[in-house]
Amino acid sequence: MSTLMRRRSRLLACLTLAVAGASFSLAPSVTLAESEKRPLQLTDIMQFREIEQSVLSDNGRWFAYSAVPDYGDPVGYVVNVLSGEQFEAERADQPQLNADGRYVAFRQRPSLLTREQAEFDDADDELKKRAKETDLVLIDTENGEQQEFSRVARFAFTGDGDYLLMLSMNHDQAATDEAENAETKSNKEKSAASTQTLTLLRLSDGEQQQIEQVSAFQVAQAGPRFAYTVKNNDTTSLWVMNTTNHSRLQLADASDIAFSGLAFNHAGDALAFLQGEADPEQAPAAQELQLWQYGQPGLTRIESEREGWLLSEHQSPSWSEDDARIFIGYQPLPAASAEPLATPTSYDELYSLDRLLDDRRLQVWHGDDERVITHQRQSYENSQKATTPAVVWVEQGRVVLLGDDIEDNWRQTEHATAQLVSNSRPYLRQISWDGFYHDIDHVNLDSGERQRVVSQVRSNERGSLSPDGRYVAYQNDDAYYIFDSQDGSQQQVATEVTVSWVDEENDRPMEASSYGVAGWLDDSSAFLAYDRYDIWKLSVDGNAVKLTPNGREQEMHYRVRALNDEPGFASDQRLLIESYSDREKYHGFYQLDLASGAFEVLLQDKKRYRYVDYSDEQQRILFTEEDFRQFPDVWSATLDFDQPLQLTEVNPQIDQFKWGNAELIDWQIEDGETLQGIVIKPDDYDSSRTYPVMVYYYEQYSQRLYHFNQMKVNHRPNFPFYVGQDYVVFLPDIRFRMGAPGPSATESLVPGVEKLIDMGIADPEAIGLHGHSWSGYQSAFVVTETDMFAAAVSGAPVSNMTSAYTGIRWQSGLARQFQYETGQSRIGPSMYEDLDPYIENSPVFFADQINTPMLIQFGDADGAVPWEQGIEYYLALRRLDKEVVMLHYEDEPHHLQRYANKIDYTIKMLEFFDHYLKGEPAPEWWVEGMPFQQYAE
Repeated sequence: MSTLMRRRSRLLACLTLAVAGASFSLAPSVTLAESEKRPLQLTDIMQFREIEQSVLSDNGRWFAYSAVPDYGDPVGYVVNVLSGEQFEAERADQPQLNADGRYVAFRQRPSLLTREQAEFDDADDELKKRAKETDLVLIDTENGEQQEFSRVARFAFTGDGDYLLMLSMNHDQAATDEAENAETKSNKEKSAASTQTLTLLRLSDGEQQQIEQVSAFQVAQAGPRFAYTVKNNDTTSLWVMNTTNHSRLQLADASDIAFSGLAFNHAGDALAFLQGEADPEQAPAAQELQLWQYGQPGLTRIESEREGWLLSEHQSPSWSEDDARIFIGYQPLPAASAEPLATPTSYDELYSLDRLLDDRRLQVWHGDDERVITHQRQSYENSQKATTPAVVWVEQGRVVLLGDDIEDNWRQTEHATAQLVSNSRPYLRQISWDGFYHDIDHVNLDSGERQRVVSQVRSNERGSLSPDGRYVAYQNDDAYYIFDSQDGSQQQVATEVTVSWVDEENDRPMEASSYGVAGWLDDSSAFLAYDRYDIWKLSVDGNAVKLTPNGREQEMHYRVRALNDEPGFASDQRLLIESYSDREKYHGFYQLDLASGAFEVLLQDKKRYRYVDYSDEQQRILFTEEDFRQFPDVWSATLDFDQPLQLTEVNPQIDQFKWGNAELIDWQIEDGETLQGIVIKPDDYDSSRTYPVMVYYYEQYSQRLYHFNQMKVNHRPNFPFYVGQDYVVFLPDIRFRMGAPGPSATESLVPGVEKLIDMGIADPEAIGLHGHSWSGYQSAFVVTETDMFAAAVSGAPVSNMTSAYTGIRWQSGLARQFQYETGQSRIGPSMYEDLDPYIENSPVFFADQINTPMLIQFGDADGAVPWEQGIEYYLALRRLDKEVVMLHYEDEPHHLQRYANKIDYTIKMLEFFDHYLKGEPAPEWWVEGMPFQQYAE
């Protein structure tokens, strides 16, 4: 191990110990006096936690979640929604609750310290094995008692909530790996080494039952049944067990057969599954769909053969909510696999051109290809699993084919008579320059008949199917239409309405997106649609009624928050409405009575509120409340937001730190338009002095006025961290002009910063600029037009639009041309129609005008922006003797993933700004650089 690697090892070990040693109390925190608070350090940021993987019990009484730090060990919590009583489990995540919430199970991971220690070459085998194993902790919410179970790979509660099923390895993983890798081992020995034990734990008394050699299991969503497969040598058997009476039924038993896609119906008394040949080295095998139903003898084989197609294991059977239908998928028969290169047996064969050509490695890029080769490569694995849909009517055992193209894209809904299917095949070639389009079809589930609803609409337009399956509402050409499947007719609705149904602020060279449809009334007589601010009822007879008062006048956005998955709203339903003030940036909840039209505020404040979950049984809603200083903890309240109860307090340590206060400011740009931005000042802000300012932005940021800053160490500057270092942080909005994204950034930023200077906030000699990706580009360009900024950081920027235009997004394999002609880069015409804006908006061509010290950051595995763009910018500045450093992080994508790199970049950002904005000594890496480093693999 190199000296550099050993230093890194010690650093990570110290950081791990610091985080692992932290303790969090959910008792009410003690607020320190302002003079006692301290600035955030990096290790403080690392220990702040996010609420993840939350789940509500079926009866709505218990809420479980995992509190996950940016770097450290998660803690699992379960809390009573009505009383606030709670219990916790260390190193716990992925919670599951049984039906009544009496029990919660968490996965328990090895500590971060253990996992980090196991990564090093000198770690012993026992430590490496332990770092890969997961345990389970079970909490009884009646008394808080905990039980731990070792080496649990997967777990689930039965649908009735009476049993916990745990799948664990019989033998340690080292033995498994050894057996799987030893070619001399027999199949029998391999099977014995990799078998698993399924443990059934009866929750009422702790009694355990074990089933050996289990390879997979699936519980029913309701009731006491579960299915499992047992593998013994080459023989696999499929069983269903009822935990109420412990009866078992063997459904199938065969050699060299695999069972997959185990899917119980919602009632828990029927099981659909696929079976096919079990040879993973062969091409996909034809699957058979089998159906077991309680009370019926044996299995029912569904006749699902289709010429030229295979029933696909990549689309598991999926039941409709009423258990009347099963949705499946077909994939085309695979092409024959190429034969391996033959061993030459003579000189004639040695010089055989046909044999030699069999070993070629060639990709042909044809101009008429639907997808460019890189896109084909990146989507190849998905294309091999892509299916076209079909539906099985269970009672008749009848299969109805719904399509014949794997480009069919559909979302299963609970509509009993029809579904919507979209297909983009006719428009695949033009993705490269024009973006994404598709056709939308109405498909009859009984007959398979497809009717074209609309052709060539942007892929964000999905259409909305009425509850009875007859109508489809969709937006096209800035208007709403209704398609009637009974006669195939189209009708425009709301023709007398003068508001826009599409984005009024669209500034990209493409069709504006619709504001969307909230859903239909359950009698299929009308649907609810949005304009920029209000909610409208658009009837199939063409009439339109605005349901929310004065949204536009008050610049208040109103949107429906559905509390269940019902396909339609009752005509007398009271809807929960989420609100957002365009001008003031605060959020709220309202109630809209569809019968009376009454509209009333339930909760509104200078806060951001977000819906989390809802319990129909308890008639309580879960939501978060936050602002810049307040972490978005979860609250419970009645539907009218009475009886509020705080359920979580995952970051009580926040009161230890200097934080800052966010406020909104306005300024005007040259054409008279008013823009907004957020100014974040330190807690101890002194109005008698000016401050160094760190500017961070993207497109729109003012909507984040009441957002709590996500506490992560990553490519972004952490705002409370910088404020604690005596900076003011400025988050301005950018207004773009078509064809001039670079100058637009300058036109928006400069007067915003001048406003800060005029207000006496900003030191005009100490203003720093930071952007990443799209705003990394803007930062790279802005400094070609102004010397206002004392220093600039540009993360993953495009610097040359002429070369980027004909580049590839390597992560997706897509050509980049559409980004310029129709997307975020906002140029419009192709480079061949008008070359000038591609040059005029490329900072590399104006690098001679840059006088701002530049710090560039790139990962050489960036899948969004080719990292050669950073090299072009760096080489231009280097050639011109400008002050520039590029931080090149090896094997990193568009956003840094390796934690040590995140830390390094964060430290270097601050050192860079401290030097140019505060006059601190220049860091050595900025002055001297660093020679090439060879890192250990």
